[in-house]
Amino acid sequence: MKSKPFPIKQGLPCQLKWNHSTVFLTMATTASCHRVTHDPYNTSDGKIEFHNIKTKLEAREKMLQGKWPGRGCEHCKSTEEAGGHSDRMSHLNMHGVTAPKELEQDPSAVNVTPTQLEIYFGNTCNLKCVYCNSKFSSTIDNENRVHGQFDYGFENNQGAPVRIFGKIKVNPNIQEDTNKLFVWLDQHIHELNKLMILGGEPFLQKETERMVELLERTSNPNLTLVIFSNLTVDPARVQKWLARMWKLVEQGKLYNLQVVGSLDCWGPQAEYVRSGLDLKKYTENFEFILNKTKITPSINSALMALTIPTLPDLITRMNNWSKIRQVYWSGMKAGDHMRPYLNPTIFGKDIVPLGLEQAVNIFETNGDTIKESQLNNLIGIKTECENTAPNKWDQKMLKGYLEELDRRRNSDFKKLFPEIARLLEA
Repeated sequence: MKSKPFPIKQGLPCQLKWNHSTVFLTMATTASCHRVTHDPYNTSDGKIEFHNIKTKLEAREKMLQGKWPGRGCEHCKSTEEAGGHSDRMSHLNMHGVTAPKELEQDPSAVNVTPTQLEIYFGNTCNLKCVYCNSKFSSTIDNENRVHGQFDYGFENNQGAPVRIFGKIKVNPNIQEDTNKLFVWLDQHIHELNKLMILGGEPFLQKETERMVELLERTSNPNLTLVIFSNLTVDPARVQKWLARMWKLVEQGKLYNLQVVGSLDCWGPQAEYVRSGLDLKKYTENFEFILNKTKITPSINSALMALTIPTLPDLITRMNNWSKIRQVYWSGMKAGDHMRPYLNPTIFGKDIVPLGLEQAVNIFETNGDTIKESQLNNLIGIKTECENTAPNKWDQKMLKGYLEELDRRRNSDFKKLFPEIARLLEA
């Protein structure tokens, strides 16, 4: 599928603000990217509206005026101000992305039809990732039921206890909202060029069956289906699902199928960060996709302090896999406005020599423009770290958070991450 240049040139154009929406059914919220504040989606008259709600329309208006809309857009703003290559900049030339049809007639339109939809159906998941929470992982939710909520023994800047773990409050209308979303898909899926399914774990979620059935009874030859998976699922189960999905491509009902194997670093460090991860099973599933199918394989990594030391090991493995067939990579910083201490920038330039610089240096693009853009994104994160002052408060928060995780999981982050432990003790 050919990409089309994004037609908005004025202000601060952002593909994600106009093209993309994420729907979080567990929380009854929506967002235009993973960095911005979630807002409630609208449901009325048997319909669901998530792309043209008030806050998204206002954000688009501000960006047309050259203003950062805030509410999480500081993620790209700080990267660009530090001289780095932000997600916003990367997405302007993202392969396979097309703008909403309304922009063909009016490049200043703000009420538009999405071309990318990302769905979190529920929290069914078999892992307990360090940077995740019970809204996306039923395993973390079960852990919280055993250990209870967690309040730090010191106060934050507002003088209140810092609460990290709490009981999940699931959207009470999740089934009704799911039904409304499928009604929307019945009417609009032909206008999408990318549909992304996340979790939880899609290969374990019951909604995946319903989604595939929808794709089997419709024809969407311009649509790429993207499945984000931790690939710690029984290989026979994974292969069965992949065969069924790939058949849709062969029949011309889909343009392409992509599987993104979520993995942040390598070795026992990776299995600590993504608690429950089985690297042997992950490798078996990933190499099956790479060697035995025509499905597009890629890797998505969350970058935080713990993932940096063995990120080069993951990049090396990706380089080797790419000698068989091109393996793409995407990476984003962990940490948001609720948990900023997970962001690797809290260590400033001190984190760069622990693995980030090496990861940049060994990242092979082989002249591929997509991978060159992905490398630029990694360089942007490195640049931001180099130009950010260390944050001792957030470092203290991270230390307390990891110590509580270790208590709950009978683990010891200091043994696997001695470099980070030393920074936290400095």
